[in-house]
Amino acid sequence: MASHPVGKRLPISCEPCRKRKIRCPRDHRPCQTCIRRGLRPEECIFLGQSRLSLEHVSATESSIQRELLARIRNLEDLLHKQIDGQAPLQNPGDPVSPPITTAGSTKTFSESDRGTDVLSTESRNQPPGNVGSLQVSPSGHVRYVPLPSQWNSVLAETPANQDIEDLGSDLADEEDHDLLFSSRGAASRAELLALLPPGRYCDALKDVYFKVFSPLFHVLHDPTFEAEYQQFRRDADSMSMGWVALLFIILAIAVTALDDNDPTLSDLGRERTVSGNIKVLSSRYRSAAMRCLAADGIVSRHSLRALQALILLIYARSHRSLPTWTLLGFTHHVAIAMGCHIDPDRFGLGSVECEERRRAWAALVMMYTVQNTAFGSLDQRLLTQDVRLPADVDDASLIHGTHPDRRMGPTQMTYLLIKFRLYEISSKICQGIFSLPNKSLFTIPQLEKEIFTVQEICNTSYLRDTTREPLPDHHMANLNIIYSYIHQLCLLMHRPGFCRYLQGDNSDETRNSRKRCVDSARSVLSIYETLCKSPQFAPYIWYNSGLGSFHAFHGAIVLAVVLMKPDSQAEFNDIKAILQNSLDTFASLSHRSNICSKAVKILRHLIDVACSRNYRNPEPPETHLSPPGPGNSSAGFIPTGSPVTESQMETLFAQIQPQYWVTPSAIPWEGWDFLTEGQPLSFQQPVPV
Repeated sequence: MASHPVGKRLPISCEPCRKRKIRCPRDHRPCQTCIRRGLRPEECIFLGQSRLSLEHVSATESSIQRELLARIRNLEDLLHKQIDGQAPLQNPGDPVSPPITTAGSTKTFSESDRGTDVLSTESRNQPPGNVGSLQVSPSGHVRYVPLPSQWNSVLAETPANQDIEDLGSDLADEEDHDLLFSSRGAASRAELLALLPPGRYCDALKDVYFKVFSPLFHVLHDPTFEAEYQQFRRDADSMSMGWVALLFIILAIAVTALDDNDPTLSDLGRERTVSGNIKVLSSRYRSAAMRCLAADGIVSRHSLRALQALILLIYARSHRSLPTWTLLGFTHHVAIAMGCHIDPDRFGLGSVECEERRRAWAALVMMYTVQNTAFGSLDQRLLTQDVRLPADVDDASLIHGTHPDRRMGPTQMTYLLIKFRLYEISSKICQGIFSLPNKSLFTIPQLEKEIFTVQEICNTSYLRDTTREPLPDHHMANLNIIYSYIHQLCLLMHRPGFCRYLQGDNSDETRNSRKRCVDSARSVLSIYETLCKSPQFAPYIWYNSGLGSFHAFHGAIVLAVVLMKPDSQAEFNDIKAILQNSLDTFASLSHRSNICSKAVKILRHLIDVACSRNYRNPEPPETHLSPPGPGNSSAGFIPTGSPVTESQMETLFAQIQPQYWVTPSAIPWEGWDFLTEGQPLSFQQPVPV
């Protein structure tokens, strides 16, 4: 007799989703919902499929499955043999390279992918749920996509995104992806120089770059480049194509900082929108820079200016959320070929060239750390050799051989050196985020101590003496950006404890994590408001539309979750006012920023959901209220409105897991569709202010 009656309905969702009564995507095992909740693959069980397979799978289907499994194992064996034959083990003293990429492919083959003995201890401890997937195009090209990045592919399918406009989605933004190694249709020097805008626009964009971006990513020696630029303006043929590539990438970065009403955008671009002109112009100049590098023979011969152009090209592409792994690996090997992995003092070079080499190597290490973290890699071996960090001096001091007066405030290198230390701390925090529970190498007190040390350095450098004259605008902007990133690290560091608090673990540790998260979220949004609304910071609209909006959206999401379970009515009212104000700020930038455009939709619905859980006391007298405390976080409140189901709250908690908020590409856009379940919510496109 069959174990199940004929016609009995078998479950088609996995057991964890079915028991919690939440939606299961039923795509594969483990399902995406179980991955977001941090469950192990063996916990995601499809009982219905296993029963059906035992009772109804035919012999033909079984033979097909066995044949496919055999073919897969055969292919894996062949791949391992090929990799083992081509990639010998690396000696501990050899330079550590980024993952190697094959020409013409965006797939990265890192050591953690090979399955051989070169795996680091941290890589072995990665939970299976953090593994991404391979995307294979019809042409056979393969690309590794980290798990968080897969959310963007389903964004358009979610109800919460039906009216979100992808700014400039029909405009090419990656015209430079195949030009570096291309030998077809090589352009002449005259043709490449003709791609430059008229001289007055070059002058204006160059000045924007050195006013806004150079203090943030100080790789060049400004006086040296200015002298070379003036020489180029007198005689365009006097500079190498590597230098021209550097000029093009400076123009590509500078256009992103132009104001909406700047006539340069409409004069040089022909698109109907501001974001369209910025996208097209930036892509055009990046493409020209790549063509100049190809004309300069970058594959076989190298120069310091060409290396600087490559580094700034990676910087520009990263701010446009374009792939950079392949280019980063190539640039790293160009730097090694030039000897930048060895401290320049050994070569007897001048002080300016020594510092330019150190700055280039430090910039590579920083970008490698960011990319490594974005891919969820736990390999702690960075691009470290015996190269000293750049000196904390102004460019003029290198020329005159003088030392800066520490009482006079920050130097041109202060910001980059502080961010270098913060990226190292970020790598340690993410090591704990992507590790198995209780397997982190660093404790929260240790990490907090390191962050506090950097804060002290920051305060000493920027705020020691401002009585004689205020800090210049660019230093004030740099200081705000540093503080914003510090609060971003605090949000990531305390997120696990905050999530445990939301799930009922009411201890001193979790309450402290909640407080730290709320404080950092408030601070991030306050900094964001300052940078967006102060006229002195208008040139930093590129930051507010990109990384700044990501940090602000992160803080807003944390406060929105607190709004679901406030400690008091006063806290509810205060946080709601902050979120409403942030909503207006995001709307004002939604015409330039995809993050802001999407954040408006999500935050609006979260506020609506939180208001449906609004806790009010029907009796105003305070004598009826007991102060919030452990185990009494909502004392004196009575829920009104439509309650939110526990399954929806569970989904919300899953969306705020820290691994989904490390980089902008990891934001879980697709998971917010639960906000539209049960009650259709209207979406209105925000009107730019």
